[in-house]
Amino acid sequence: MKKETRIFLVILIAFFLIGLGLQFYIYNQTKELIVENNSLIVGTIIEAHPELETEIIEIMKQENFTENREILEKYGFTNLETLEYLESVKKLEQILLGTYIMFFLALAIILIIYFIIIQRRRKKEIQKIDKYLFSLLQDNINVNLKAFQSGELETLQNDLMKVTSKLKNALDTSTKDRQELSKNLADISHQLKTPLTSLFVINEALQYKDINETQKEEFIKKQEEILTHIETLITSLLKVSQIESGMITLKKETISLTNLLKEVYNQLELIIVSKNIKVTYNIPKNIKITGDAYWLREALSNIVKNACEHVEEKGSVTLTAKETPMFVELVVEDNGGGIKESDLPHIFERFYKSSPNKNSIGIGLNLTKSILDKTNATIRVQSEENKYTKFTIHFYKSVV
Repeated sequence: MKKETRIFLVILIAFFLIGLGLQFYIYNQTKELIVENNSLIVGTIIEAHPELETEIIEIMKQENFTENREILEKYGFTNLETLEYLESVKKLEQILLGTYIMFFLALAIILIIYFIIIQRRRKKEIQKIDKYLFSLLQDNINVNLKAFQSGELETLQNDLMKVTSKLKNALDTSTKDRQELSKNLADISHQLKTPLTSLFVINEALQYKDINETQKEEFIKKQEEILTHIETLITSLLKVSQIESGMITLKKETISLTNLLKEVYNQLELIIVSKNIKVTYNIPKNIKITGDAYWLREALSNIVKNACEHVEEKGSVTLTAKETPMFVELVVEDNGGGIKESDLPHIFERFYKSSPNKNSIGIGLNLTKSILDKTNATIRVQSEENKYTKFTIHFYKSVV
């Protein structure tokens, strides 16, 4: 039970007890006045007629009296105003007036005390809120706000706790974002340092007067390769940042998986044909998935491209799909050199390279996982060195 409710109940009980006591007091005083009035009447009659004392006393002992209001009405004694000269009536009026004054004074005092208590409690609780807000302004968001028992402040407390929770989450997110940004800048700086250094070296070599045309063409070709690498790196980083920062909203389209994989094949046809890779499809034509066609094509292209890059000449890549009540499963498997067991936990990390592929920048699989995470899909990898690598993707039909 709340403290204010308890105080209110105590006040009600106090009013009841005071009212009961006043009624008992008025009752006793009224009886006393009746006795006093009777004594005056009897005393006056006996003083004038002493011989009637015994008869009068016997009459007063009776339980039933004969009522005769006509005589009182005849002389005007039924009019209350004519009784005001009586001392007993005056005393009764004084008693009633004093009783009412005492009752209302007690009521006023109790109410004043009640409101003083409530205001003091409210002031203390407001001071707690003020102290709490001051702590928040001092960036101390770990301070606790003690529970309030009054309705309005309890609601305010709940709202403040919600705001504090959001501030904590925002601060944690901001801290993680700063740490991630710092790490990303360090990674980008590291990734750009080597190609930029190579460009400076090539630029200095091209300035030599005795350089021949053959060397010049080789240096220019190398420059183009490095610039292409830098362009690919920057483009990939922009795509990753767009996905992870929420700068773009992925569409929810119904996509034919067969048509999507055909587009992926068209993008990678050059590498597939140049290495004479055998690509096998085990994809039912009626399978559909939900997501953004552009970004899913980007994600699947990275998976298939990774498979094509890691198989030898005339290697094979197999794409298999099946549908269950919960998800659509897509498996991309190759018979390449596989991935070391120690590398498997890290292959989706940014800039991580499981093989010394000079053309790889280590962002493709990281981008793929980011896209799939945003598409209500999961990806896992299995591999064995010198035998195979298999990526399994689950496109869920509902939130897991």
